[in-house]
Amino acid sequence: MSEAGTVFDIQKFSLHDGPGIRTTVFLKGCQMRCVWCHNPESLRAEKQLAFLEHKCLQCQRCAEVCPHGCHQFAQGRHEIDYAACQACGRCVEACPAQALKIYGQTRKVTEILEEVIKDKPYFDKTGGGITLSGGEAMFQFPFALALAKSAKSAGLHVCLETN
Repeated sequence: MSEAGTVFDIQKFSLHDGPGIRTTVFLKGCQMRCVWCHNPESLRAEKQLAFLEHKCLQCQRCAEVCPHGCHQFAQGRHEIDYAACQACGRCVEACPAQALKIYGQTRKVTEILEEVIKDKPYFDKTGGGITLSGGEAMFQFPFALALAKSAKSAGLHVCLETN
């Protein structure tokens, strides 16, 4: 079983991902390419850079710190070579406008469970628990299984959203 996986979000106080109040853990990776996908940032299994163009100040700090030369500025436009990007996050840290973000973090089962268990009083009162979602949670089957087993061992109700 895998004790670490790639997570792109942990959403607290979810009301539509199973019974009661839940904490939903969104895992990266999906084999489907549904046109109605609600979480397109979850499709790729690996970490990836996201760019919010409307926030960009054109300060070029990202280009100064990027070791892979992914950021180019020409004719008032900020272009990113996503194929060259290694999602190291240096540009994200350097961006004063928060126009850049990394989707996906490598997280251990114990780290996630430690965060989710804080919501146990809500789960106990409402019949809630943890929901594994994505992307496709089963895309990272060993990790999803380890997380579900650990959650059950901690007395949490577990739901799985799958395609």
